[in-house]
Amino acid sequence: MDYQFPQSPAPSTQNPVPQILHVDMDAFFVSVEELEDPALKGKAVIVGADPDGRGVVAAASYEARKFGVHSAQPIQQAKKLCPHAIFLRGHYEKYREHSDKIYRIFGEFTPVVEMMSIDEAYLDLTGCERLHGSTLGAADRLIRRIKEQTGLNCSIGASTSHLVSKIASDQAKPHGLLYVPPSCEARFLASLPIRRMPGIGKVTEPELLSLGIHTIGDLQQWSQQGLRQRFGRYGEWLYVKARGEDTDAYAYQEEPKSISHETTFDTDVNDSEELKRSLSYLAQLVARRLRDHGFYARTVGLKLRYADFRTLTRDVTLDEPTHLDSVIYENVLRLFERARNPRLKVRLVGVRASNLERATFQRSLLEAPARDKLDRLYAAADKVRDRFGFDALQLARSLGPASEPGSAARKRKPRRRFLGRED
Repeated sequence: MDYQFPQSPAPSTQNPVPQILHVDMDAFFVSVEELEDPALKGKAVIVGADPDGRGVVAAASYEARKFGVHSAQPIQQAKKLCPHAIFLRGHYEKYREHSDKIYRIFGEFTPVVEMMSIDEAYLDLTGCERLHGSTLGAADRLIRRIKEQTGLNCSIGASTSHLVSKIASDQAKPHGLLYVPPSCEARFLASLPIRRMPGIGKVTEPELLSLGIHTIGDLQQWSQQGLRQRFGRYGEWLYVKARGEDTDAYAYQEEPKSISHETTFDTDVNDSEELKRSLSYLAQLVARRLRDHGFYARTVGLKLRYADFRTLTRDVTLDEPTHLDSVIYENVLRLFERARNPRLKVRLVGVRASNLERATFQRSLLEAPARDKLDRLYAAADKVRDRFGFDALQLARSLGPASEPGSAARKRKPRRRFLGRED
């Protein structure tokens, strides 16, 4: 790419130019596994479900990606594309531990850190020039510090907006840094395919292509009025994004609208107890993520997918928002017992928390003491899990025969793989 970037304007203390970093860890799950076993380096490695099962890919090394393997891909398809790969089930507690280390490093650069996922974050360095110097220099030092203190590689995009920085970090992969100076955002985006813009997917892309919009530069040629007439309010959003300007959806104050975890079983399940154990475990994962973010969920949801791929979802709105494992599970269990067809085998179950809010509500005077006690109990449990792994403490409802001391079933291969998402 042939860019002739003008010199960046001098920062103003009255109206400082926004300086946003998007940090994305490179093949994070695989990289953590390589730290544990250096023999994996340079090999095709796939983290996810049992390759003989029916789950999905959680992460793939760059060597595996060369064969077309990517995250969220059916694991059996990945095995066909890259049969020589090393398949690992993954260790979420290890990934979380390293993510916490990286988060602490972020805090050394700025207090304004928004973790978008376990391996991705926005850092706002606006007004930090006197502490860190130029944005480019600060980003370079951050990459080096993460490598020195964790052994992990990351890629960083730096610009005046969250959107441009996110695209830039993707362009910089792997283990690179791309800085887009102020006033150069639109020029940087212009040559990129329209699908590279976050938020444009399989539905919108064909419609844009039919209008002759193949690149972001093509989109920049449309007027705001023309896009509004064609796409409504979404057109206004496209107009702003095409120029690399931040929208509300990319401000660092953005918070996930929902948190969910789901699992695809290796074989279809018709055992009610097994399904309830899985729902209990999923509810605990969701609740822990809520507490990590400082959120309470007003709505709790269930997802069920049967063996024939028919999928149903059910939601319930709570009288009082919660982040407690037991409350989420109790409500999901009621949804499950009402919605499930016991004659059909289940392929996938999921638990979702939405309508998220901070703790600004007034608790019932009668229930407040009991809720406060549970809050302290789960806070203590979280500390134990931080130290010994998530599975160190579980609700009894999620434990089955394989958890009984001395049971031979303990040695069986796990039948579940739990994947999480924040939307």
